[in-house]
Amino acid sequence: MSEEQTSGALAPTRDAALERPDFPFARVARRLGLDPAQAELVLRDDEKVRAAIARSVQEFLAADDAQRAGRAPSTALALDPDFPTGVGMALVGAAVLWDARDLVPRVALRVAKDHFEDGADELASSYIALVQEGIEPGEDSVDDALAWAAQSLLVSVLQRSGSPAQADEIARDLAAHAIPLDLWRDDDPTLPDDSMAWHGGAFVGGIPPRRDERSLSFEDVHDYMNTLLADTRREQEAEGDEPR
Repeated sequence: MSEEQTSGALAPTRDAALERPDFPFARVARRLGLDPAQAELVLRDDEKVRAAIARSVQEFLAADDAQRAGRAPSTALALDPDFPTGVGMALVGAAVLWDARDLVPRVALRVAKDHFEDGADELASSYIALVQEGIEPGEDSVDDALAWAAQSLLVSVLQRSGSPAQADEIARDLAAHAIPLDLWRDDDPTLPDDSMAWHGGAFVGGIPPRRDERSLSFEDVHDYMNTLLADTRREQEAEGDEPR
């Protein structure tokens, strides 16, 4: 699907979300570093919102790197009580809702790792699927590394709570392409110099379904955003904020 087609497919859902009476304009704006007082106006400016999402994603990645290195991040985003996993999920949802597809993979991989480390393998598998859905194989070495890292994480997920045979199949594919099985542990994974990158049979195992036989897709993230909106509206009310 072309960028124009993708944008056209997602825009009606975005417009519908913004028309919801319970859309938490002020809270979403604050999370993206935008002026809450102008939230209803600025969140309808797709260019400004995508730029804000891009800034927030970079801030998130830097703060997550700092935390994983044992340093205490001090930015407003990092001080959010839902940081890092909940904030990462919200940024993925926003990137999907505002059609900033290129910003999804790096954050989705971090979220997948958090879910795996928390034992939430179904959610980890779903966000692994989002990483791969957001990448065009062979077009960018950085993205290639992210996709291979997602595959290496998928091996660990399958070994623990999926199909050992499928895990072995994907592990053999990784080995055939000289990809380390622990590539997913790198915050910014890079492919080894001797890797075959996207030659031939990459991703032979694919993404397994969740137990309900669904895998998370870009469309499913809109459903997640609806849940997020309801949750944030309840939080607003608890904090004494007026819904905008």
